[in-house]
Amino acid sequence: MLKSRMGIRGKLFIAIFLACLLTIGLSAGIYQLRVKQAFQDFIQQLESTLTDSLARQVELYYAQSQSLAPLKNPDAWRMVLRESFQLARQSMNESPPPGGERGPSWRMSRRLLLMDARRQPIQGHLQDVPPARMIALHYRQQVIGYLHLYPPPESDDNRESRHFMERLRTTALFSTLVTLLTSLLIALLLSRQMVKPIQRLRNSTRELANGNYQSRVKIQGSDELGQLSHDFNQLAARLQENEQARQQWIMDIAHELRTPLSVLRGEIEAIQDGISHPDEPTIHSLHQETLHLQRLVEDLYHLSMSDNGALTYHKTELDLPALLRSCTEQFEPLFQEQQLDLQMELPRQAVFFNGDPQRLQQLFHNLLQNSLRYTDKPGQLQIRLAADNRSICIEFQDSAPGVPDEALPRLFERLYRVESSRNRATGGAGIGLSLCHNIVKAHEGRISATHAALGGLRILIVFPAADNTRQS
Repeated sequence: MLKSRMGIRGKLFIAIFLACLLTIGLSAGIYQLRVKQAFQDFIQQLESTLTDSLARQVELYYAQSQSLAPLKNPDAWRMVLRESFQLARQSMNESPPPGGERGPSWRMSRRLLLMDARRQPIQGHLQDVPPARMIALHYRQQVIGYLHLYPPPESDDNRESRHFMERLRTTALFSTLVTLLTSLLIALLLSRQMVKPIQRLRNSTRELANGNYQSRVKIQGSDELGQLSHDFNQLAARLQENEQARQQWIMDIAHELRTPLSVLRGEIEAIQDGISHPDEPTIHSLHQETLHLQRLVEDLYHLSMSDNGALTYHKTELDLPALLRSCTEQFEPLFQEQQLDLQMELPRQAVFFNGDPQRLQQLFHNLLQNSLRYTDKPGQLQIRLAADNRSICIEFQDSAPGVPDEALPRLFERLYRVESSRNRATGGAGIGLSLCHNIVKAHEGRISATHAALGGLRILIVFPAADNTRQS
């Protein structure tokens, strides 16, 4: 089966044109029927008015002559007809017909029959068909005669209608052709105008598929096509950001792996060349670089799993202050060695939270290691935990060095480090805070970084307390 290759523009053109054509056809048909019916009603009303006027004139003539016999004279009958028709036209505000007296009213006179009280014809002829209208003529409450109006012959009846409908059809046909041509032009312009934004979207989508993530479409209007253009621009911007992040991610990974590998290669080549000996300090240095490389690969693995949602979370009810206190106890010797004063402000009562103890421990370890690596000695770190009925707030504040304002929103990006204040020689690969962000997000919380009052960095973690937290 062959698929239709007609585009949206052609389909829109056909749809609009067919809708216009159907509307024009229905309107023309209804108009013709209504006009024909109105014309027939007008003719009937005209004949009724003319007949009533003639009946009154005949009654007046009888009152003057005391007889209808003089009306057998064609001139007298024609005079009565003329006067009655003139009075009827005046009552209907109708001007005399073109061509003098040869209008519809005079043609109607041939269908009239005037009879006296004994039903003897005075003017006109008896016909085999029943009259369309019969009027009894009276004078002083006595019947003086009868006036019959017979229906028109088939040829005469249709003659006026045919002439009128022919003129009407000619006018309607001309109007229909003009309207049809106008509809054709409007349908062409409308379909072209409606397809323009779709064509722009198609071209931009093709560019986007070819890797041009800077492609954008011009937004025109706020209708569905305008919303689609807006959504397309958002998609292109997101893809451009992701592509830039991917390129930066690859560059950062290559940069982070290059340093330990270069050190390992240099020391191994030094041993091969006899410059260095495989003694204990050299082996220890090689081991440290290997551990550093292993930690980097392990962090990348965990971060990749966390980004993909592949990290498993086994949530259970746990005491957050107790868990945080246990984590800090493991780091106390390291903080003392680095001359960093570790201060904690935790509630005495238990604060229960539904979370994964292993991932939360990883979160606290990363934050403690971040302060341990980057805080100048002597320095300090303050940890506070506060809870109410709505949320649990955990705050880490360390002393100098601080972080520039422009770097604060980017601290949780993968492999991002502030080289000027947080020296990479003392720190990791900039993965810890990104992993912290994913862990907090998995627990339906939020994490943010601001300037600390102590001169360093303030990390604020807020967990929701509703329905999953209680104090005792």
